[in-house]
Amino acid sequence: MVNSFDSVTNFQLSVKSPEHELDPRVTHNDVQTLQSSLAQLSGLEHSEFEFIPRSQRPTGLGRAPTNGAEPDLYIGFRMAAPLPQFRTVLRCVGNWLDRTTQRYSFDIALTPAHTITLHADQARVLAQVIPLGEALLPPHELYLAKAASYVDTFGELTPAARANLLLLRHRLELSTEETNDLNSKAMGPFKTLGEKYQHFRRELLACQQESDLDSEFWQVMQAKADTMSLPEADAQFLKAERLGALRQEAERERQRLEAEAETERQRYREQQQRLSNYRQQFEALLIDALVPLEGAADVAQFRQAVLAQLFGPEFNQGRLTQARTFYNLSPQEADALEKRVLDELYLLSRLL
Repeated sequence: MVNSFDSVTNFQLSVKSPEHELDPRVTHNDVQTLQSSLAQLSGLEHSEFEFIPRSQRPTGLGRAPTNGAEPDLYIGFRMAAPLPQFRTVLRCVGNWLDRTTQRYSFDIALTPAHTITLHADQARVLAQVIPLGEALLPPHELYLAKAASYVDTFGELTPAARANLLLLRHRLELSTEETNDLNSKAMGPFKTLGEKYQHFRRELLACQQESDLDSEFWQVMQAKADTMSLPEADAQFLKAERLGALRQEAERERQRLEAEAETERQRYREQQQRLSNYRQQFEALLIDALVPLEGAADVAQFRQAVLAQLFGPEFNQGRLTQARTFYNLSPQEADALEKRVLDELYLLSRLL
């Protein structure tokens, strides 16, 4: 039996040809065709099949045999499928059966206590089993599996899903209280898709940079989405939403830093302009007030002598104070600039 068989949520189907010796290759091709058709059904894309070889050697789980090397010829297979897919699977098998030329035996394990066995070569014979099989399926497990499949697909029980479940409730003769409990169990801790969105968004806030959404962090988030039955499309939407928010935040931060840098550049330009203007006014005062000096031993003495000439008249002191205030210079900035001007003047005086 396939390892994925779980009688609580699955039923098991075994297909085998008792006439395979008549034309083994036809049987082999029939088995491959049916397996391929079943694997393409919605909800069965990841189902596993245990092929039954003509040699009766176990094959393990797998798909159709690999092309290339000469494979064993298969005479049947076993598979497990979700309970809500019972009717869909048997209809697919019935369609296939009408296209075959051989007779096949079918074992359908619905519960540990109920297995249907029949031999058929026509779809109508197999179709007669559907009502019987559905009557034997455990009603609560069947309803819960169907509700859970809707939640896995849509993230919640949509109005259309609830309408279908209402029909199923009547067919299975379940009470409203029973189905309400089963609906709650199918939804889990979240009552609506909106609640799942809110929870998933909060979890995504842990992602603080774009690269996290392409790393192990997103693998963890995908596992959480599976656990809470949040459809892949919705998880991808919320991922794109978070990615967009991160990009907006990054762009706002870039603009903020650029604005701060531009403000700093503008402040620097204005400061340099103020210093340049003050320098021009200071040099003009020097030209007006400076008397030729002789005998200054070094630059410090030279500077002290010039400042003594400049600050001697109260008129000049007032003009300097007014200029410093007008150009919004601190005493330290003004003193440093005046020192540079006087040092340059000293060097020029030594060259004369």
